[in-house]
Formats: sequence, C-alpha cells, structure tokens
Amino acid sequence: MRKFYLLLAAFAISVAANAGIRNLYKQDFEAVKTAADAGWTSPNLADGMSIVSTEFGKWFEFAVGNNNNRNAVLTWGQDIYGEGVTNYSVHFQWGHVNPKGTNNGDPVANTQFSNEIALIVPHDWQPNDAEKEAGIKAVNSINNGQYATADSLRLFTITQLKGAYGADNPYWADNADFTSYAYDFMINGDPNQTFTAAENAWYNIHVYVDVTARTVTYQINDESDSEVILEGVVDIAENASPYISALNVLCGRYSSKVSIDDVKVQMEIEGDYANQPTIALTGVNMAERTYKIFFETSNDEILHIKSPNGSEDTAVESPYDFVTSTSGVLEAWTESGSATSEHAVENVDCSIITLPMADVAIKKVNSGYVKELTMTVSNAEVPTQPNITLTYNFQGEGGEVVTSGDNEVPSGTSINVTQKGTLTVVTHAYGFAEATYVYQNDSEFGVDASVDFQHMDEATLLSKDFVEIDPLDDPNMKGENNWTARKRMWYQIETGENDADGNPILETHVVYGPTADGCEAIRRFLLVPSKLNAENSHSMFAPVYTWFSEAGDGSDVAGLKVNYGIGLINTGTKTDDGTSINYPNGPVGVDGLTDNDFFIVYVISDYGTSSAHPVFPAGTSVEDATAQYKAMNLGDGSNVQVLKGTETFSLYRIDTAIARIDVFKAIVDPNGIYEMTDAVVSDHNAPIYNLNGIQMNANQLQRGIYIKQGKKFIVR
Repeated sequence: MRKFYLLLAAFAISVAANAGIRNLYKQDFEAVKTAADAGWTSPNLADGMSIVSTEFGKWFEFAVGNNNNRNAVLTWGQDIYGEGVTNYSVHFQWGHVNPKGTNNGDPVANTQFSNEIALIVPHDWQPNDAEKEAGIKAVNSINNGQYATADSLRLFTITQLKGAYGADNPYWADNADFTSYAYDFMINGDPNQTFTAAENAWYNIHVYVDVTARTVTYQINDESDSEVILEGVVDIAENASPYISALNVLCGRYSSKVSIDDVKVQMEIEGDYANQPTIALTGVNMAERTYKIFFETSNDEILHIKSPNGSEDTAVESPYDFVTSTSGVLEAWTESGSATSEHAVENVDCSIITLPMADVAIKKVNSGYVKELTMTVSNAEVPTQPNITLTYNFQGEGGEVVTSGDNEVPSGTSINVTQKGTLTVVTHAYGFAEATYVYQNDSEFGVDASVDFQHMDEATLLSKDFVEIDPLDDPNMKGENNWTARKRMWYQIETGENDADGNPILETHVVYGPTADGCEAIRRFLLVPSKLNAENSHSMFAPVYTWFSEAGDGSDVAGLKVNYGIGLINTGTKTDDGTSINYPNGPVGVDGLTDNDFFIVYVISDYGTSSAHPVFPAGTSVEDATAQYKAMNLGDGSNVQVLKGTETFSLYRIDTAIARIDVFKAIVDPNGIYEMTDAVVSDHNAPIYNLNGIQMNANQLQRGIYIKQGKKFIVR
C-alpha cells in the first residue's frame, strides 16, 4: 500500500465566502509511535494494532493474523462537538486486504468474510424478535465482531457482503463461490448499494452529518479523491445519537488487514479559521533530518515555517518537505485570511543516533552448551522506526563457527550452537550508527526432569483418578472431533521409487483417525474438575503443576484430559458433566525452578497441525513404522515453547495438547545441590523444608541448604 495525501477537500461542507473549516478532531498518525498513543484500543487483539511507517508517511494498521473475528476502535468521544453543532463531517482513508484461507493464500470456505468499517454512536437500541432471529445484536460490532449488520449503534458502515446477515442478502449462501464476491462491500446494510474494493488500494471516505435533518450523506472516492465510486444518503435512527464518537474496524480470519489514515472530524464556522499543522520526522541520515509538515488546504491555508537557523518559508501544498542538519527549534503555523493557527513546535536534534543493541534469548536448550539462540531488536524507540537488520558471528571454544558473514538478516533470526563460546551481534539501519552486542554462551544445562504425557500408560492415569471415557471416533469435523476427523496424526514411508523430478515417492499412513477409515480411535482419560485440587495439581505430575480450583470444588476451573498417545489437554469445561464451558486457558508450570532454569513445552496444537510427521525408509513395515511413530515425541513439530523456570505456559482448551515437558537446570553440582545465588525461586505452593525435615516459611529463608520438591538448593 502507499499513502496518498489529499491536496483538495473533495467532499465536505460547502464553504461560504465568510466561513472556514475547523478540525474538531484530527489524527494523521504522523506524530505517534504506537496505536495506543493515537487512541486506538482493541478488546481482544491489542498486538494486532500497529503504526506503519514508510517513506510516504505513517498510518494505522490492524492485522487479525490467525485469529477469528477481532476489532479495534478509535474513540474521540462526543465532547468535541460542544453545544449547538448542527452539521459536521467525518473523513478518513481506508485500505483493505481481504481474508486469506489456508489453500496457498486463496480464499477458502473457512475464511470469515466479515470485514467492516463503522462510524459508531451511543445508543439505546435493542433488536426486535425478528432481528434477533436473523442474528442481529445491539453491540455486535464492538465486542469481538459477530457478523455485521447495520443497526443504530453504527451510523455509517462499509460491510463485506458475505459477512452480513439478512434474508434479503443475495450473497448469503453456504455453497456459493466465495471468490466471486470476496471483495464486495455494501453501505449501511443495503445489498443494493455496493462496490468492489481492490486489494491493497486506498479509498477516501467522506461522511456529512446533518444533525437537524438527521441524515448521513456519504461519498466513497478513489485513492486520488478525484473519482466518486459510490454515494448516497441514509437516515439516522430515531433512538440514536447523531454525533459520531468513534471509528470501529472489524477483521475476519485469516490474515485480513485494515489500514486507516488521516481521520478528521470537521465543522463549518463563520469567519476565517486556520488549523494547526502537524510536524513529523520522516527521515534520518546520520546528522541530517527530514520532516514532513502536514496542513489543511480546504481553507486556502498558507503554511509558514521557521527553521532552526532562523530562515523562514511558506507553502500552499501539503505536505511540505523540510530538510536540515542544524539542531534547534522548528516552528510551523498556518494563516487563512485574518486567522492564524497555533504554532506547532519541534525540537530538532541532529546528533548521530546509535541503534539499540540486539537482544539474545534462549529459544531451546539441551544438555551441555547446546542451545538455539534467537536474536531480536526493536525499532519501537528509534526515530522513524527504520527496518533494523542484523549480522552475527559465533566463535566456539572448540572451533565451532556460526556466522552470517556480510549478509544482513532480519530481527528474530535463530541460530544453533553446541559449544561454549562468544556470539557477537551487530545491528544495522541506513542513516544510523551501528551497535554491537556480545553474548557469552557460558551456561551449561542438564536434564533434571521429564514429564511425558504422550507416553503415560493406562495404569498411571488410572492411579491418578483419571477415568477412561468414550474414544474419539467421529469422522465429522466438530469441536473435539477434529482430532480424529482431520486425520493429522500421520507418518510416511518411502516406496523406493522417485517421481519425474527425482524426489522420493511417499506413502502416507494415518495413525489416529476414524476407525471407519482404517485408523485408530483416540482413547481419552478424563479427570473431572471436582477432583482437581491444590494438592494433586502439584503432585500428580511433579515437578510439573497444572491449574487447580481456588474454590476447591471444581466450580471455577476446567478439567484435565489425556488423549492417549498424544498428550495432556484442557477440557474447556468446568463441571463434571461437561455442561458448563470455561474458555480461559489453564496455567502450567514447574515447581522448584529459578529464573536461571528453563523448561521446554512440546505442544501439538490446532487439531494436530504441529505434530511430527516422520519419513521412514523404504522397506519399513507399517507395523514397525507405527511402533516407531508412537514411541517418538510427536510434539517435536513447529510448536515448541521454551520458558524460564519461573514462567508459566497457558494451555488452550480442547484443540491443544502438551506432549512432553523437559526441565533443564543450570549449574548442576555433582552432589545434586543447585547453586541459586541471586536467582528468583518459584514458590507455587510447594512446601520447603530444612535438612532436619522442618517446614520453613518460604518468604523468610536465611542462608543455608533447603529441600523443595525433593531437590536441594542453597540460599546465599
């Protein structure tokens, strides 16, 4: 996408000769670092909000990623209008990227075509019975985005047709060709008032509100604001406020994005008026700075600039580019007729800026000095938020070398090292001074414990009060049945033949799936919520602990379940009979660790998509391959999480299983005593004893040797 700056007010109030346009609210995102700084909030996906910075300027972006429907709201409130405002206009720029399915990026059936842009107002409206039957909700566009329908909460909407409820919507068909209208949008719930949005294009949205007549006049223009794509007039519901207070954006899964820029709420006033300009730093080149100065042109406003060296200039086209290598104060203001705006002031510092150093984090550990190290650097606090790249060089004491050479790699790059040694990471960005960070790989780890949920046998589970329930053997894709219906637990055997490109031809064998398809049903062992308490949540899988009930009766916690041969699952239900759903994640951690220790969680998520899929050589029998498959760690797929010993892991409900947790402790003494020095120790309710077997107060430990969870540790 590119950002287009309006040079003319294409659609707004008809300005009389003795009238001016006043910005009641303006947000062009040029002077903010984060979406929250600009006033955006998201009840469900704050991490999906960002401020995009490019050579064309900055704007807000909301990216839903692999989540379901999510929304974000920019609120300016109703106080900006004051008393006696009888008309006003709202303007913003909108860019759209359609949801993508999982089939090579093309839209597919499980994509949610529910994108919507809405200008919202306070309301006291509730749907009638017929509207409720159609799925209409009074607050649906605000709370996590149900499929959108125009109601009095939203004074103006641009809604994706497929996502809109309504018997009169010709696009609501389960078996229709999704791609034929994936880019079609309608205005205010009217399927006869539609237009097709081009992906990655910008549109200018102009809305004029006549408070007295209670009408909304809208116009959707192209990127240049020179071509009218769609326009019309709609009435404001009697029980809705006529004063727009916020802009809501709703995105459907997967990977849809919405970009918003240059949001303005304007009104016509008598006489001349000059609006304050915006100064934004857009370029850094060592000691040189480039600024863009944005100002309104609808009032024939003239920009005045006073540079740090005292020189002055004027401009009539926005934005104005200003370049300097002189530190000092930059001032900008506008004049329109007899009116002069407030001055915008920017303190210019032309000192050379050094980039932040990279952070090196342990992503995965193994015995000895073996680690996977991830190198990251943030540009959040760097002016203009440049793209920062890395170069790295690891020198092991045993001669191991891992290096990027002269190739610059992105933040988030991981490397594997096996020896004690030194990693040097340098950050780079054009126009900034480089920074070097040196990381010493001098911490040695050993496996202290391993809890293998995948291979926990039937006798062990029954001894812990788990009860076997009906197996999963349903070929229908619904809820937990996805574990079997999707048939994603499989391996392959080479046939001994190659295809035309010389690649081995493989036979796929599904292990866990519907028995009707020749697979094995998944056996299930359940521990109901009422049997999970503070004691056994820490003891049954020690040193790993699971969530437990504060109330003690299972009323506020979900149960545990083990899919036999797969792993531990959060049932998602908080009653023994499974009638009450409890969606919150279940915390999982390890007792007795410090923040110098680590544990690895091997996770199979999304109905098996991150499970391992090994390939066995030609000649391997199905029986032997199946046995080897079951014996291996099926969680060694893409979803491996490494946490510090004092951290916890949140287990999502039903569709996620923990196959195994490996615990690694640092600095292991041959006598089994763990040096803790200044390390933080996790408590997690496990009792601590002295060497005489007397229980101690965990918060008042003196120097000495203690025992927790059967392990000795030293407090110095």
